[in-house]
Amino acid sequence: MNINPIYEREHRVSTRSLKLSMTILIFNFIVAAVTLIEMNEVVDYARKTSIIDYTSFLQIFKIIIFLPAILLIFVAPSFISGAISDERQRGTLEILLTTKMTARSIVFGKFLSLFASIMLILVSQLPIMAILFLYGGISVLDIIKLVINFVVFVILIISMGIFCSSIVVKTSVATALVYSTVLGLFVGTLVLYFLAANSFMMNENNSLGILFIRFSKFVLLFNPLVSMDFLLSKIMGEDSLDILVSLFWYDNWFYINMVLDLLLSISLLELSIVKIKPHCKTWRKYGNNNL
Repeated sequence: MNINPIYEREHRVSTRSLKLSMTILIFNFIVAAVTLIEMNEVVDYARKTSIIDYTSFLQIFKIIIFLPAILLIFVAPSFISGAISDERQRGTLEILLTTKMTARSIVFGKFLSLFASIMLILVSQLPIMAILFLYGGISVLDIIKLVINFVVFVILIISMGIFCSSIVVKTSVATALVYSTVLGLFVGTLVLYFLAANSFMMNENNSLGILFIRFSKFVLLFNPLVSMDFLLSKIMGEDSLDILVSLFWYDNWFYINMVLDLLLSISLLELSIVKIKPHCKTWRKYGNNNL
């Protein structure tokens, strides 16, 4: 079986790096600490009132699911930003392209390596999350949907990072661009939607406001954190508090979001392949210039 040489090299280096080990340690420490603090409050309440509130465990589960996702938004770009730009700065990208390796195999190898590293961080937290499964209230289908949501979430971040890394030369610029893009998608879309919702509530008859809220809803469909929130709300038996989201969108948000994010990820990876091909303008301009 032929293994992609880029994946093999990158995976070997990343798994031996102190950076990945420290990230796993810090992630697990934060998640474990938050879990223990929250569970201690539930136990204290049960001790004082002799009542066990099982819905509290679902609240803790929601926190523990969102916490790694939020941490990844701030940590993952530092792993991804140098995927292509580092090779270009060292002058090794041109060497790789003179071998039998294609631009597609380079991008695919980088993607697989980054995906394996980030998923390793998330999988390492499963024992902590598994504690909450003991209290019930979460079906197998719910778990499968959440896993799919997380996988697509990781795929999207990596695709955005590789694309940003492929269109610039310096890794420092790539890092800033990745952080801006990631925060724009995961935080900016929420801010845009809340602004649009507030404007719509103030004047429901304003045609411009209606157009604004529709546009913000469409952009929000690309945010996997919203899909994750809807899934967790359903698990906890909560309805959407947002009256601007119709029942159809609420019930099908997960499926629409997953399809859109996968299509966006594939598009970004394909564009990255085009950008690093020798005939691309970026390659002709910076191909032999180690800036």
